Order: sequence, then structure tokens, then C-alpha cells
Amino acid sequence: MPEVILQGIKKPCDDCFITAMRAALVNSSSQLPLAPDTGIHLHHIIFFNEGVPDLVCPEMGERFFGSGDARWTRRWNSHGDYGYTVRPHDRWDIVVEVMNDGNWEGEVEIQVLFEVDTGMAEIRPVWLDATGCGRSDVEVKSTTEPFKYTTPEWTSSVNGVLLDIAAHQHDGGIDMTSYLNDNQLCRSTQLYGTQTNDDHISAVGVCKNIGRVRHGDRLYSEARYDPVLHPLITHHGKPDPVMASMGIYIGID
Repeated sequence: MPEVILQGIKKPCDDCFITAMRAALVNSSSQLPLAPDTGIHLHHIIFFNEGVPDLVCPEMGERFFGSGDARWTRRWNSHGDYGYTVRPHDRWDIVVEVMNDGNWEGEVEIQVLFEVDTGMAEIRPVWLDATGCGRSDVEVKSTTEPFKYTTPEWTSSVNGVLLDIAAHQHDGGIDMTSYLNDNQLCRSTQLYGTQTNDDHISAVGVCKNIGRVRHGDRLYSEARYDPVLHPLITHHGKPDPVMASMGIYIGID
């Protein structure tokens, strides 16, 4: 299905903290997960909180969760009592794209699981995207040799602990590395075939509790793709656009 925007998504609560989230695809009739080897792919899903300005792009709602075919659990309380704040006035929207590259037929549901708690310390997400504040998808630079994208630099407006960092890329992606004041901070590697035997991204490297960020620090990320090592997704003989997004979660002082 083409990318769609769904507005006014139901929240798990109105006055709580989300400590973990996970998005998955399930068979509507059986409620069983649909693995990537069925040909059904979660191309991407991004959650926006329209009640809070984004730290990187304040003209849009805060991007606070994203996932793709890796479909892993994003957890923020592994190193302290932290969570993403949910308030009564918050309004959530999502951007989502699901793709069928196989012969499976049936109705698919997007299932989002939440773990919630109260009385936690606040986290803020920092979304470093190759397009900056535009659409997240970018055109492929080459189908025959490695290429890379670099995100715009963001100057921190907060102080806190770097709790969780991981990238979202599409097939062909190798890794995405974040930098703090030009020093390497985290390399999030894309892993292939860990859930099935096909050559699709199925897991993502995550960096946890790796230091602090201070007001005035500079952060940016660089994504690498190699279409020879891992084939790009193509339709009608042309490569699909790809993504290069790094989600950085900061436990606020």
C-alpha cells in the first residue's frame, strides 16, 4: 500500500510514561505475526506527537517512535526510570507504509505494543534525518557502488543522558553512525537474515547509556549503503527511495 497518514491515533493512556514500544504486522484472522519471508514488509512507521514541538524541527510535531522490518522493541528504562511523557492534550499521528512483495493474500493489521508506567523521568527524542525536516525518503545515489548520506547538524538545546540510539535504514543499508562534536558516538549496524533466510534487514544494532549530551553540543549522523553487498528494494526495474534516520533518546536532567 502507498504511504498513508493516520491522524488522531488512540493513545495507551492520557497521563503516563511509555517505557517501551514495539510495532509489528499480524494476520488479522489468526493474530499471528507476519514474518518478512511472507513478503509482507513494514516499510516504515513513524509516530508524531502534535502536542509537542520536535526538538530538531520545531515547526512539526515531535517524532517520538519509528520502526521498520526489524520490528524490535524500543526500550527507554534499561538504565534508569525514564519514559516518554503522554499528556491529556497530546494528539498522535502516524505515517506508515506496508509493502507486499510476495504471494501472501489476506488482511494485515499494524499492532503497536506499549509498556507504560507512572512517576518516571522524562525522555526527549532527537530525530536526525538525511532530509532534515522534509520527507524521510531520499533518492538512491547509485545501484552499482556504495554511497552515503549525512544528516544536517543539530545543536543541542538540552542536557541529559544518552539512553538509546539506533538507526532506521532500508535494504542495502550497512550502518548509520552518529557523532557528538565530531567524535564517533554510536554505530548502528543493519543486520540481515536473523529472523529468516532472505536478504532483508531483520535486526538493528542499538547503543545504550553511552554518555551525556550538553547544551551547545553538536550532533549529526552518517548513513552508508552498499547495493552490491545487499540488494536495494526495486519495483518496475527501478530502486525505491531509501531512508536514513537516527533516533537518539535523551534522559532529561
